[in-house]
Amino acid sequence: MVTDSSIWVDDQRNRCDTFGMSKIPVHREEITEIWLADQLSGSGNCEIASLKHEELTGHNPGLSQLFRTHIRYASRTPAQPDIVIVKIPPVDARNRAREAAFGPYASELGAYRLLESFQGREIARMYSAVEDPIEQTACFVFEDLGPLPNGQKYALIDLDIARSAVEFMGAYHARFWNDDKLAENSWIRGNDWANLFNADPREAAVGWQAIRYDSRFEKSGGLIAAGDYLGERLIDLQVAMRNRPNTLTHNDFHQGNILLRETEVGQRPVIIDWQLTACAGGTNDLAKFLMTAVPFELLAESERSLVEHYSDCLWAQGVRDYSIDECWRDYRRAQVMVFGNYAIAGVERSADGSVAHSSGDSTHAVIRALALIDPAELSEFLP
Repeated sequence: MVTDSSIWVDDQRNRCDTFGMSKIPVHREEITEIWLADQLSGSGNCEIASLKHEELTGHNPGLSQLFRTHIRYASRTPAQPDIVIVKIPPVDARNRAREAAFGPYASELGAYRLLESFQGREIARMYSAVEDPIEQTACFVFEDLGPLPNGQKYALIDLDIARSAVEFMGAYHARFWNDDKLAENSWIRGNDWANLFNADPREAAVGWQAIRYDSRFEKSGGLIAAGDYLGERLIDLQVAMRNRPNTLTHNDFHQGNILLRETEVGQRPVIIDWQLTACAGGTNDLAKFLMTAVPFELLAESERSLVEHYSDCLWAQGVRDYSIDECWRDYRRAQVMVFGNYAIAGVERSADGSVAHSSGDSTHAVIRALALIDPAELSEFLP
């Protein structure tokens, strides 16, 4: 058992329980040898001689600081890792307060507690977490899954990995399917928030107009039908999507939040950054994953089969009240909402009043995925 500033981790049961609170490290210098040894002592006493911190992709001093920390031990047990990922809040107190108000720290910690049985498999193992109840912040020590090879920006998803990700999605969705107790957790956001993150739907129409007249994008398939739907009509779609069964959703299941674990049977997906969890329809996760993470050529060949695989996984886990037809309809609707989110997020207004769209990799992937859809089919599903 560790001190009252940490999370105790029982390796046999992979169980995490909070024993108390302590000050959150917010400076790199506060991630000391003594502090980290305390966080890792759930696997046995250890003494750390020195640390080397490396800033990771995703390190943002205004949002959260992310380090790959290399450890040289003076004494240790075999269970203690050579490298960990340390995630701490921003240095600036105002930034911490602003971010804490959005709830990402509580959401990530709460999600790891609810999904503890998946840790070390489809979720990175959490060695420890420390909370500051006054600031409502938290910091984490996670296992390191290693850098992406050859300078890759994202994990490379093939059909086997895509199916594995869908199986994990079906497993945790089924576990919390129509679970009324989810709403008792203040850190879990609601269905309406999950769709547009409380953004003004009219901004989606502005984003669409910028995308529509941007020569970088080919306007084909269901893209026009989806784009013309953006704006206040998204409110009608949001109302329709309230009829889906609710479950625990990651709500940010995009390509940047997927890493790969090397196992005896090959690579398997690991999902990180559980900061936007919500009680919402599971097809939110399914749509964002398939649209952003699955390569376009693979999606063109296997979209229907992957959605059916998700439905089959729910069935295998005991979900009997959600047909494949309902799942397919809700998946198509969720795709439009995902597009709405990216259309809103990329809006840029110049001082002269002109509007442009700053489109990242995920936005491009979403637009290409919409090109696969028959416009008539999409229109049939939209309220």
